[in-house]
Amino acid sequence: MAYNEAVISWSGRWPVRYLTATITVALPIAILEKLRPDLSQTSIALILVLPVILVAVTQGRGPALYASILVGLSFNFFFIGPYYSFLITRPEDVVGFIVFVTTAVLVGQLSSRLEKRVLLTEKQSKELVHVRGKFERAAAQAAEADALRKSEQLKTALLDAVTHDLRTPLTSIKAAISTIRAESVSPEVQRELFEVIEEESDRLNHFIQGMMDLAKLQTGEVTLASRNVAPEEMVEDALLRAATLLEGHPVEVAIAGGLPSPKVDPRLISQVIFTLLENAAKYSGPSAKITVSVRQKENNICFAVDDEGPGIPSELRGKVFDKFFRAGVQPGLGMGLAIARGIVQAHGGKIWIEDGPERKGTSVQFMIPLDVPPGPTSENNVPDNGNVAVTPGSSRIETSGEHS
Repeated sequence: MAYNEAVISWSGRWPVRYLTATITVALPIAILEKLRPDLSQTSIALILVLPVILVAVTQGRGPALYASILVGLSFNFFFIGPYYSFLITRPEDVVGFIVFVTTAVLVGQLSSRLEKRVLLTEKQSKELVHVRGKFERAAAQAAEADALRKSEQLKTALLDAVTHDLRTPLTSIKAAISTIRAESVSPEVQRELFEVIEEESDRLNHFIQGMMDLAKLQTGEVTLASRNVAPEEMVEDALLRAATLLEGHPVEVAIAGGLPSPKVDPRLISQVIFTLLENAAKYSGPSAKITVSVRQKENNICFAVDDEGPGIPSELRGKVFDKFFRAGVQPGLGMGLAIARGIVQAHGGKIWIEDGPERKGTSVQFMIPLDVPPGPTSENNVPDNGNVAVTPGSSRIETSGEHS
């Protein structure tokens, strides 16, 4: 049906199609009849196949069959002796006539069938384009709806986080100031209230700085102040900053000897290590051991912070790096690991989570690529005597081996 509609739309009603077929065949026959003395019978037969093909392609199967019969009769009448007669006297002419008519009919029908397939293919292609367009529009609408849903979820998470992380320190600061102003308190109590105000102010500053850092990382506005820094220097800096958080936790540091110095922004990498230490202290429970290790793996420097906490389910290990996502019930904005991932990625590295030693606790690891080819140091090159306990708040980190 699709084919017949396509043919009618091309050539009109059937009388027009058959009239067109007649004219298409008659014109070359008239010309070839004049040129008959100069052309061989074989050349004439080959030329007469062409109008049959043309009719089959443009007018369809019926007119093609009609043109094949018309060409066969005309070939017998004009080009097989005796001329201008349908009588065939020589056996070889009979064979030639039968072969010619059979060839013309087959070529016409095959050409018509091919044209039908072409038309059907074009129709199917148009339908496919139409369906694809509808699918793309539906996919775009689904993506827009999903983006809107995620945006609403992000707004909700941001509102919850901002409400908690702004209201709590502000409430504490206001209560402390009100107590100092309204009551006569002892110098010792007054000093404690001032410490509360200072701590909560630092918390607010940390919150605002985290929001700014996350925004800069998302927009690619972070400029790295990179230089070659020994890994132990960044670990030591992070441990000193986290000394208060790590009180009560035995900390072990294992740094492989002879490590090359990666070219990084030491402040930012130290911030990543600090974030991992902060999370380890927060979620591992009191007195739980925390281990910081650094090793070289191929052309990368690998940092790891292990704890003895409850661990993170495997299905949540990718989500904890999303902004405002918190896997536990501990207070926080849920930006620390999102910022850490942005910093690591800005250095061309990657960060991930594994089970802790002996499948207990959590091991958060990240690697930073080196600008120099890897040396002889391997990931198994951590000396046995390189693990030392570090008292929280201490300014020293002892490791074995030479460091570059």
